[in-house]
This record gives sequence, C-alpha cells and structure tokens, in this order.
Amino acid sequence: MDAALLGLFGIIGLLLLILIGVPIGFSLGSMGLVGISILIGMDSAVSFVTSTAYTMIAQYVWAVFPLFVIMGNLAGAAQITTEAFNAAAKWLNRVPGGLAMATCVASGAFGACSGSTVANAAVFTPLALPEMIKKGYDKRLAVGCIAAAGTFAAMIPPSLSMVIYGVITNEPVGKLLIAGIIPGILTLILYLIGIYIRVKRNPDLAPYTNERASFKEKIISLKGTWGIVAIFMLIMCGIYAGWFSPSSAGAVGAFAAFCIVVLRGKLNLSGLKNVFFDTGKLSSTLFLILIGGAIFARFLTLSGFAVSVSNLVTGAQMPPVLILVSLLFLLLILGCFMDPPSIMIITLPIIYPIIIQLGYNGIWFGVIMTKVIEIALITPPLGFNAYVVHSASAKKVSLEDVFKGITPFLLLEIIALAILILFPQLSLFLPNLMK
Repeated sequence: MDAALLGLFGIIGLLLLILIGVPIGFSLGSMGLVGISILIGMDSAVSFVTSTAYTMIAQYVWAVFPLFVIMGNLAGAAQITTEAFNAAAKWLNRVPGGLAMATCVASGAFGACSGSTVANAAVFTPLALPEMIKKGYDKRLAVGCIAAAGTFAAMIPPSLSMVIYGVITNEPVGKLLIAGIIPGILTLILYLIGIYIRVKRNPDLAPYTNERASFKEKIISLKGTWGIVAIFMLIMCGIYAGWFSPSSAGAVGAFAAFCIVVLRGKLNLSGLKNVFFDTGKLSSTLFLILIGGAIFARFLTLSGFAVSVSNLVTGAQMPPVLILVSLLFLLLILGCFMDPPSIMIITLPIIYPIIIQLGYNGIWFGVIMTKVIEIALITPPLGFNAYVVHSASAKKVSLEDVFKGITPFLLLEIIALAILILFPQLSLFLPNLMK
C-alpha cells in the first residue's frame, strides 16, 4: 500500500474512533501506533512512540499550562469575576444593554486570568444570567452574550490555545500571547457596538432602568478589580519587556493570584484542594491529548501524507487567499466536533507548513487560527459553549434559545475575523515592538 494512502486511511480511522466515542487522546495515540507499526514494524514502533511521547511532553514551556490554569482557578476562588461584573454593571447600568455589555467587559477581564473559553462560559452563566433575567432582559440576548463572550476572552492573554500553537509550531509563545491583545479588544468593541445598536433598535431586548450609581459608587466599585489589573499587567509587562519567559510569567501570575486569595481571606484547605484537583485533571487531559497527537503527527510525517498534502495545496493554481479561506473553513468544521487542543495537534503538522510556504506570517496565523477555532465553539449545531451555558443555566433557557441568541454575535465574530485577515498589522503591531 502506498504510504501516503495509508496516512489517509489513518485519518479516516481516527474520525471513526472519535465518532463512536473513544476519547480523543486514545484515538490519536492508537491510530498513530497502528500506522507506525505498519510502516516500520511493531518493535521499532513501540520504541519510536515512547521517544516521541517523551520528546513532546519534556519541554519546559509546557510548565506554563498548569500554571495558567491554577492562576485562573485561584482568581475564581478570590471572586474576582463577581467584583469585575459588579463594577462593569455600575458603570454601564444606564447604557442601553448595559448589563449585557458589562458581561462582555467582565468576561474579557476574566480572560486575562483564565485563558479558557469554556471556563468563562461556565463562570458567567450563573453570575450574569439571573441578574439580566431579573432586569427584564430578553433571554436570548442574555445567554447569547454569555456564550459568545468567551471567544474573545480566549484571545486576551494568557491564552492556552496560543501556548499550544506556539509549542507545536515553534513560534515564540511570548509574541503569540502579546499578539492576541489587540484582536481581543477589537472583538470586545464590536460586541459593545453590536449590543448597543440592537437594543436601540429594539428596546424590548433590554428595558431601560432608572437605577443610577453615583460617581463615587462607580469609583469605589473599581477597587474590586485591582486583582485582575495587577495580574494582567504583571504578566504582560513582564513578557513584553523581556523580564521573564512565558513559563516564568505563569509562575509569577499563579503566585500573584495566590497572594490575592490570601489577602482577601478566601483561602481554605477545601478550596485549595479543589483548585489543585481541577488543575491536575485538566492538565492531565491535555497532556494525554498532546501525547496522542504527537504520535499521530509522527505517523502522518513518516507516511509522507503531510508532505503530499502540502505539495498538492501549494502546487494548485489557486490564489493564496483562497487556499487560506479553504483551510479556515476546514478548521471551522472540525471545531464543531473537537476541542481546540485536539484540532491544533491534528491539523498544524499539515496546515502550518502550507501557511508558511504561501508567505503568511506564523504569528499572525496563530491569532487567526485561534479565532476560527473559538468561533467554532459557538457555531450551531454543535457549538460546545452553547451546551456549557445551557447546562450551567440549570435549564432556565432552552438550547434553541441559546443558539438563536448566539447568532448575532456569530456575525460579529465573522466581521472581526475578516478585519484581522485584511489588516494583519492589528495582530503583529505589538509583537513587532518586542525585544
């Protein structure tokens, strides 16, 4: 059998395993092992696989992942999210759609601590949804805002997806994290404008409130946000100025979050135990996916499938932008079925060389790829964030309402993506200024 054809059969087998419910990490590893054993024999394959697994995991930069996760968990334990939402609500209360805007702003702020789309959706549903419903907000606007806000939160550093992209492609992780700042803020601004226009056109979506917070109360409310500001500035300034590496930044951020928890008197043995348990569980899941993905990627490389696809695509008489759009559409489809780490691990060994050969910037593509995968998380019919919000709402809203509420924000995401593609400097301006 032709080796490249074997690679194609391996991908088909992988998809079948995923469809029948085999965990993604085991699906990747088992298909990779079978494929490599066919190519070089079982004994050699076992040795090859063990060395591949070790090489993937034994990288210092991976220390940043559990550190960022524990930083987000500690920030949650310190109730930073609640205070960020309350502060944003006071400042935006009298603006049309103010509470929905406050959810977006607070979600972006929490993204500076969590780096996880799913975490944002799970945290803000019980926090913001009851408040918006109590104020008479349309349920679809409320849940759509919460589900969609996590997508740009994942762009704002620290972004776990950016870290994974950087390790797999060998692009500088620090520059990738910095590159997400302007795209994240751009998306937030589009969300705020979109909410304002929708509510002005249809006031029934978010009834006007006479509640007014004095200027003094607004200023006082900002006291609760100092923790988020401190963590974000500490990490970003340290990376941007070159004071420490992204991995060291994770350690600094985690320690800062721990100090905030202690200062606020939120630390107890049970809570600390839960923080470490959740961090260990999430990190272990990711590392299993990484190991399986590394094995499967080596199989695709050995079979020559990755090179064949790359040569086929780059040799086609198609404009580079059309190839780019086609690849992004493929990522969008995959994102409706798989989580971001799995998509990156499976596709980057094939897609990244194509992008570089087409002349695109690797850091810019990291932003675009992260954006597309996050959009997939809110794309019907299998947008994962929609199910997270539906579950976290304790069934107060239907899944249909969630998806209908997401649709206007999905259009805003597509506009943001188009702007980032047309103007690459929005992603590259800050990284180009780094030392």
